[in-house]
Amino acid sequence: MFKDIPNLTVSSDKFTFLLILFFPIFLISGNLLINFFYIGVAVLSIINFDKKSYFLKSKIFFLLIFFLIYLIINLSLSVNAFNSYPRVLKFLLIVLFVKEIFTFNNKQEIEFEKITKFWSILFFIVTIDVIFEIIFGFNTLGIKSYMPHRIASFFGDELVVGTFYHFFSLFVLSYLVKNKYPNFFIISLIILIISTSFMIGERANFIKLFFSILLFSFLILKVKFIKKVSMFFLILIIMGTFFYSSDRIKNRYYSQIGNIYSINGFKKYFKESHYGAHQNAAYKIFKDNILFGVGLKNFREESKKKIYENPEFKRTNQRQATHPHQIHLELLSELGIIGYISFMVLIFYSIIISFKNNLINKNPYQLSALIYLISCLIPLIPSGSLFSTFFGGIFWFSFGLMISFNKNLNFKF
Repeated sequence: MFKDIPNLTVSSDKFTFLLILFFPIFLISGNLLINFFYIGVAVLSIINFDKKSYFLKSKIFFLLIFFLIYLIINLSLSVNAFNSYPRVLKFLLIVLFVKEIFTFNNKQEIEFEKITKFWSILFFIVTIDVIFEIIFGFNTLGIKSYMPHRIASFFGDELVVGTFYHFFSLFVLSYLVKNKYPNFFIISLIILIISTSFMIGERANFIKLFFSILLFSFLILKVKFIKKVSMFFLILIIMGTFFYSSDRIKNRYYSQIGNIYSINGFKKYFKESHYGAHQNAAYKIFKDNILFGVGLKNFREESKKKIYENPEFKRTNQRQATHPHQIHLELLSELGIIGYISFMVLIFYSIIISFKNNLINKNPYQLSALIYLISCLIPLIPSGSLFSTFFGGIFWFSFGLMISFNKNLNFKF
């Protein structure tokens, strides 16, 4: 569209670079700037539009468009299309956003090296702030978390530092591996990251981060197997020390989930938690609307209905929420089995294609994005909404990064 204007194209590439560079700052600053990031990258995608683009001819782009078309059709089947419409519009922005991330990074991988260096500096600043808050009870700006057993850091009332930490830790480690930092330094940082995540107190994000770094370490860290095993034993010892020396950590982990030693223990915990109430309501909504769901952003309305009350769940009166806090149940309840399958085909096709490319290219940044996406899709573990500004923004940004390192988007299975 604007390819005949070279200076405009060069300038738009610089703007894309700056927007991606400052992505973590937008996340810290709040939803207004995150939405600005979305819209800004989408506008640049239109400016840089090229009908001959390799991405536009790929199966991944076709699957993105297919999912978008389903969301548009689903509007007519939604119990409240007024609620659903903004999220369909947001997914259109996501398609443009993913296309621009792919176009920019696929031709300028060297720029991403500069981006991750800057991200690493910001990550260490957040780490220092988190540790400061763990020790003193308030962060370096003097702000306390409104929940006494949770760390907020620079995010204030939004208890999302665990998600931020999970995503960026993988790219910081990738930067160190790519630039051949000493293994001792990388292993020491892994121990610090996992220990800090444990102390933050976001249980679901800690499990995801632990899984992600464990997988990353065994796939890409070039040290002997026995050293990798020893590293994770040392991490367990450190976490155990924190656990027994901190009442905050004991309350966050043991008093709430310490009785999960068996299937019956898990069932008891699940039925007593608010997550259990949300997810039970989402499952029942799905059963009543199997094919098409109730429409995007309508769980919050439907879950209030008396028919979704379940006295077996202690907190059934708290079942209503903005979303079910679980990606799979969010998709099933709001988009039905057709929408769920469409999404899963898009994501897993993209993951498989990216994994095949990574076997050839061995790019740690791509592997980080791939591992992050897989960790977000672990069943049962609570998560943010796939279409929310913060969690959804990171999820789709990671998706765009993962596919952007592919040199071949149409591998055969």
